[in-house]
Amino acid sequence: MLKKSKWLKQMSIGRNWLDFTDCLSLNKKPHLIYGQQRMGVVGVNRMPSSFLLNNQDDVGMAERVNSAYLECESIARAASSSFFRSFRHLPEPKRKAVNALYAFCRRVDDIVDGDWLPDGDLSHLDSLTKAQSEALLEQRSFNSLFSEQEHFERLRALNSFRENLDLIESGSKMSEPMFIALADTLHRYPIEMVHLRELINGMEDDLFETTYERFEDLRRYCYRVASTVGLCLIEIYGYSDPNARRHAVEMGIFLQLVNVLRDIQEDLSRNRVYIPSEELAKFGIAQSDLRDPKLAGTKAWQNFMRHYIDHIHAHRKSALGLLPLLDKDARRSPRLMCMAYNAILSEAVRRNGDVLSRRLTLNFYRKMQVAFSTLLSPNFD
Repeated sequence: MLKKSKWLKQMSIGRNWLDFTDCLSLNKKPHLIYGQQRMGVVGVNRMPSSFLLNNQDDVGMAERVNSAYLECESIARAASSSFFRSFRHLPEPKRKAVNALYAFCRRVDDIVDGDWLPDGDLSHLDSLTKAQSEALLEQRSFNSLFSEQEHFERLRALNSFRENLDLIESGSKMSEPMFIALADTLHRYPIEMVHLRELINGMEDDLFETTYERFEDLRRYCYRVASTVGLCLIEIYGYSDPNARRHAVEMGIFLQLVNVLRDIQEDLSRNRVYIPSEELAKFGIAQSDLRDPKLAGTKAWQNFMRHYIDHIHAHRKSALGLLPLLDKDARRSPRLMCMAYNAILSEAVRRNGDVLSRRLTLNFYRKMQVAFSTLLSPNFD
């Protein structure tokens, strides 16, 4: 018989289920989930607070900061209702900080995907960007995904984000709402700026046609675009065991490896091939074969998918060790995301590895089935 406390906890299953089924409809680009040291730990450098908000008597500045957080919330809500719903389980200060971090990551992603560019005059970055563009094009063996002008504009936009991170680090006053909120978040939580810079560097690779040879190359990419975000997020979630950092890295890799399967068709249309050629070759498959939907029905592909999913399971096992290490008031949000991604992976298995002929999504009845079975018998505690 359930104890009263546990029974009362079960009474909230309706709301949890609605959140979970929404998470199962994840949009592209999770690039999010998990950390570093706790606040107050010796050796952690906080951002200067010259323009910030907690200890000032400037009511106008406080209002600007609150407005900036609301704009980040709007970006998160518009970009992914799934992530936004999972964030709402966090206490308000942590929820606002996560929205600010998500908005930053999302905008970087939108820049490299060709979906968004910042407003304003960025001409002061032209010389730097031109030299950088020439160097990158000379180093790369693959073409840019964009025209010369658009490639330049998107690279310049990434440089403007780098510049804003430098300004935040120096304690300069910020003018753009997203960076006002991000600066406040970096002041409140011991997030290392190096992770945000590495995220931009990783995303920059997606301005070019992409192909990887070895699984280690793919893991390195996953670290740069997903684990780095995780190493920021757990600073907001809170933890005391330093092993949380190792599990956070694994969480990012786990989530991004699932994304590679889910978004494989869209990525192929952008000439981004994340599946490593050496791994495919073990099963007699070439990267060019991925564009043939009939490949999904072959034994070679099905055997490859079992091999790839084994890699994901190995990372997932360590990733799930993160959840009990987080502060209790922050566990539900990443837990919902883990359940959603696990359900997507299970769907790939159910389809016998067919992620090529149609996008990896869950129908409504499958969402209901997985949601009830997962919430009633959770495997992520």
